[in-house]
Amino acid sequence: MRIEEAPPGWQRERVSPAYIAGPVVTLRHVSLGFTRDEVLRQYRWGQDEELQYWSGSVPTAPSIAEFEADITSWSHQRDARRDRFAIVDQEHGLLGMISYYNVNFERRQAELGIYIGERGQWSKGIGTEAILTLLSHLFRNTNLSAMYLTTYASNARAQACYRKCGFEVIGTMRKFSGRIGYYVDVQMKTTREDFLQHHGDRPTTIYTR
Repeated sequence: MRIEEAPPGWQRERVSPAYIAGPVVTLRHVSLGFTRDEVLRQYRWGQDEELQYWSGSVPTAPSIAEFEADITSWSHQRDARRDRFAIVDQEHGLLGMISYYNVNFERRQAELGIYIGERGQWSKGIGTEAILTLLSHLFRNTNLSAMYLTTYASNARAQACYRKCGFEVIGTMRKFSGRIGYYVDVQMKTTREDFLQHHGDRPTTIYTR
C-alpha cells in the first residue's frame, strides 16, 4: 500500500512529522536524509556482528558505495504501512534508528523496531527514551491503539527496556534461522490506554515540514 492509499485521516504531515522531540532524544524523519558522516556511521554499524546478532535488521552492503545508494533509496520510499526515524541527540549526533511497520489500519495496530548503533550509548536509556518519544506521538496524534514487538528471549537488556516503556509479554515461539539456528522469540505488546495512563504527561514536541 502506498501512502496515497492510506485511509482518510491518516495525514502524512501529521503522522510523519519532520521531527519528534522528547526530553532526551529527537527523532528525525528519514526523508530529511543523512549527512556523509551519518552514512559512514551507519555503514560501520552494519559491520558490527554483535549488533547484527541482537537486531538482525541493521542495513549493510558489500561496499560503502552500495550502502550509500541503498540509504538514499529507502530514505525516499513512501509506504503507508511503515515509517522510520533517526535517533539523534545534540551531544552525540546519530545514535540509532527506530521504526514502526506492518501497520494494520483496520485493527489500528503496528509493530515496533529499534536499534542503538553507537556502542558507547548502550545501557544509557537511549532506547527507552526513543520508544517513549515515538509512542507518545503515535498514541496521541494517530488512531493507532496497540503496538507490538518481538525480541529474543535471551535479550534480557532489550526486554527490560521494553517493560520500562509499558510493553508486556503476551507469548513466545520457538523458531529457526539459518543465521543463528534455533531460538525463542518473545512477543510483547502495549496499548494506547496503558501507555497514556503511565506516560500521558510526557513532554513531546512535533515539528511539521
